[in-house]
Order: sequence, then C-alpha cells, then structure tokens
Amino acid sequence: MNTEARNTEARNIEVRNNTGADIATGILLALIATVLFSIKPILVKFAYQFGGDPVAIMAIRAAFSLPFYLAMLLWLCRHQTHRSNLLRYSLPAGLVGVLGYYIASYLDILSLQYVSAQLERLLIFLFPTFVVLISWFWLKQTPSSRTLKATGLGYLGVSCIVAHDLSSMGGNTLLGSGLAIGSAIIFATYLVLSKSLITKMGSQLFTCIGMGSAGFIILLQSNITGVEPSTFSREFIIIGVIMGFFCTVLPSFLIAAAMQRLSPSQLSLTSNIGPAITAIFAVVLLGEAFTLYHAIGMSVVVYSVVLMNRK
Repeated sequence: MNTEARNTEARNIEVRNNTGADIATGILLALIATVLFSIKPILVKFAYQFGGDPVAIMAIRAAFSLPFYLAMLLWLCRHQTHRSNLLRYSLPAGLVGVLGYYIASYLDILSLQYVSAQLERLLIFLFPTFVVLISWFWLKQTPSSRTLKATGLGYLGVSCIVAHDLSSMGGNTLLGSGLAIGSAIIFATYLVLSKSLITKMGSQLFTCIGMGSAGFIILLQSNITGVEPSTFSREFIIIGVIMGFFCTVLPSFLIAAAMQRLSPSQLSLTSNIGPAITAIFAVVLLGEAFTLYHAIGMSVVVYSVVLMNRK
C-alpha cells in the first residue's frame, strides 16, 4: 500500500471512530466559532472608521490575543507529552499558523477596505471549494461531479453580488474580491495542512504555537512599519480588545477543538450560517444594502456548500 493510500485509510478510520457525542460536540463548537468569526468583518469596518489601517488592526488584535496563547502554552507544557510535541512539531505548526493566521488574515483585512462586509464573508465562505480543489490537485482526491457542480454554483452566486457591487462601489470591488479570494485559498491550504498536525499534537498546543507564531510576526511587522499605539483612539482600542479575545482567541480554540472531532467536510458544513450572521450585522450596524442580488447570491453560495457536503 503506498503512502497516499495509507493516509486516506487513516483518515477514513479516524472519521469512523468519531462517536455521535464527539460529532455533536464538534458541531456545537464549530457553530459558536463561526458566529464569533462572522462578527470580525463588522469590527474591522468599524476599526477603519476610527482611524485604523490593516497593519494597525492586525497589531492591536495580536497585542490583546498573544498573551493568552503564551499563557496557555506555558500551562500545557507542564506535561511531558506536550513538551515533547512542542520540540517535535513546533516548526511545522508555526509555519502553518503563520500561513493561516497571518498571511490569510492580512489579505482578508486588506480586502475590507474595498468591498462590503457581506461580499467579503461570502468570498471567504468559498474556502470549502478551495479545499476540494487543493485536495484534487495535491492529494489526488478526484471530486465527484456533484462537488464540481457545487463549486460552480458557489462561484456563480458570488459573481451575482460582485456584479452588483461593481456598479455601486466601483472598480475597487475587483481588487478587494481578489484579496478576499486569495485569503480563502490560503486559509483552505492551512486547513489541509493543519489537520494532520492537530491529530498528532492536539488542538490546544497546535493553536498556541500557530497563533503565537502569527502574532509574533504581526507585532514584528508593526514595529518595522512604525505603528504608534499612542495614536490609537479609545474606540479603536476597545475594538481591538473585542477582536483580540472574542473574535480571535476564543473562536480559534473552539475551531481547533472542532477540527479534532470532525472531518473537514463536517467542519465546513457548520459554517453555513456565517454569511447570514455577517449580513444581518452589516445591514443593522453598518447600514450596508441588502438587495435582491445579495439574497440570490448568498442563497446560491450557501446551497453550493450544502450540496458539496451532502452525503
């Protein structure tokens, strides 16, 4: 049996061994994390209104989240198993964390300068389709015709909203959409790479190393670019606290714990409510328009993800 076949069989055994209680707990954790993650673009939009820029937003979020990850890492290292895993897997976990929580996050926050929070969330929501495509070309897992159909529907739904926003928001919509799609592709790659690491070292240790590494790089970047915390407004600092803990620390541990209990398909299915939550807050708090185009586009995208994960 070749390496690819052994890896596939190991994943299948892992999914079969998940009990009903594990799956139910994993879905609950993933749903809570989805709600918290879905609020983030709203807060980023507010941060821009209070004088923030992409580097400053990432820096203040890292400043209020990094201490939690470092404290948790020290607490976990009381056990010999975690210390051994730290020495063995810290480099790959750190690199994967920087990929998913620094590069993908930077592109995501940057995109919100140019597109609405609703469009950004739908574009990020396409990450399951990119997981499929990456698995196809990298892991040689050929998708079914239904999966390919679902992928096409997802892009069609997003195109509906992009076409509308182009007419109302101008050419920057394409730039912002490209940045958000790039973020979704990188995040999908992160999901594919992180699954095996989480299985080997545990979700909490992986999250601490990954998020801690990303936070360190973010603070290093802010220092190099000359970000001045003394110039931050009180409102911007409050937003940073909320993003740092409630939209970063808490959901990152929840989603990692969910990944330990669910298959990638099960995990992606629970994120279906994300765009709707973002849309509600965007309309109520930001005053964004919710037109027939948005309703159709969101419905098609959500249906495409449901279709992709349907047994």
